[in-house]
Amino acid sequence: MFPIGNLLPALALDRIGRRWTMIWGCAGLSICMMMLAALLSNGQKATASAAVTFFFLYMLIFGGTINVVPWGKRVDLSTIRGQRADINTVYGPEILPLEARTRGVAISVSAHWLWNFFIVMISPVLISRIGWCTYLIFMVLLALFIPVIYFFYPETSNLSLEDIDLIFLPVEMGGLGGNARIRMTPEMAAERTRERGMSKGDIKEEIEKAKQSEHVE
Repeated sequence: MFPIGNLLPALALDRIGRRWTMIWGCAGLSICMMMLAALLSNGQKATASAAVTFFFLYMLIFGGTINVVPWGKRVDLSTIRGQRADINTVYGPEILPLEARTRGVAISVSAHWLWNFFIVMISPVLISRIGWCTYLIFMVLLALFIPVIYFFYPETSNLSLEDIDLIFLPVEMGGLGGNARIRMTPEMAAERTRERGMSKGDIKEEIEKAKQSEHVE
């Protein structure tokens, strides 16, 4: 089901957007967990067979949303030797500054596989102890990520890495101040950069100044 789920975002992820792909993905996965718990709760063979459908649906949704955004492919709008560069990256490196990108990628990839290991190890124990209630735990955890993504995950689709830096630049310096609910578009980024008379290379210097002033305070 993974390859099938990956088809749509592989072709249109930048048009769909990172945030809403993850939000709708968490909602769909949470519903699948709810349906699994409901169908397995009465212990009947007919409903247990129907629950298999939601296992497959879960994998389909996961492959097309939560899985594909962190591990997807984006096109960096910056140029390398005058040519557009296709860069395989993840959501983490997109929002991290250059000086923290290497460590950030290491932490995010490590966390990904450590949590995979944890879930694989703990799920059989939970299912043997509390049965179908295990899926209620996963349902709640997935649902909790919806407001987390909405309020704290900025949209990075169609933005160059320099434009993404503007999302975290303080408002008084022409940025969004880290407000994830406002979507930074390439046009908005170009306008704010032009208004301040900055080149894209100057944005990093502005961010460094903002960091230094925060440390002083």
